Amino acid sequence: MKVTYLRHSGFVVEYAELVLIFDYYKGTLPDFSADKKIYVFVSHRHHDHFQKTIFEWKERYPDIKYILSDDIEEKGPEGCTCYIGPREKITVDDLGIQTFRSTDEGVAFLIEGKGKVLYHAGDLNWWHWEEESDVYNEMMRRKYQHEISKIGYDGIDIAFVPLDPRQEKQELWGLDYFMKHTNTERVFPMHMWDGYEVYDRLMNDPQAESYKDRVMHITGPQQIFEWEDEI
Repeated sequence: MKVTYLRHSGFVVEYAELVLIFDYYKGTLPDFSADKKIYVFVSHRHHDHFQKTIFEWKERYPDIKYILSDDIEEKGPEGCTCYIGPREKITVDDLGIQTFRSTDEGVAFLIEGKGKVLYHAGDLNWWHWEEESDVYNEMMRRKYQHEISKIGYDGIDIAFVPLDPRQEKQELWGLDYFMKHTNTERVFPMHMWDGYEVYDRLMNDPQAESYKDRVMHITGPQQIFEWEDEI
């Protein structure tokens, strides 16, 4: 299997016969066959997660479908676009899709298909900010932990989870909690705003000792990760 990091929270996951694209913001798509089934996921409307240019891909890939958070007002191509809200379950072709409520806007996605489970958090994160009140930060903690508790799968093969350096001392909290409360094989940090050195801080934090060998090391846009296991 193959994962390409595009930019920010954008990733492409290539299966043998289909492709999943998440939260396209910037970057160049891999050169995959136009015969493949393409599924485009957008977690919410923020500009760093959604760009209307994704709708132009319909001309290049005839077998494309868009799964968009229902806070997005723009209309995708007719007949191949569906909108989904938080805590919903749908099936698109052979993909089982479940959503969770973001602690910011939109949804997080859990996708089951081809014997694998993928998770893309969107902006579902433990957003603790020093400038916010204790009441706000406690509310955010409770909401995040509650939502993660709803992930009922025994194992997640690949997860994409925020690791945002703007949170300073609290930058690791969301990913750390996620890894300690789910059974995740590989996790890709995202939403790093090009501050890729946050990975090194995570690796040097004793709190990450139990899972740091499962954290993928992203160093820049268009980076490719490949494994022999087929999906």
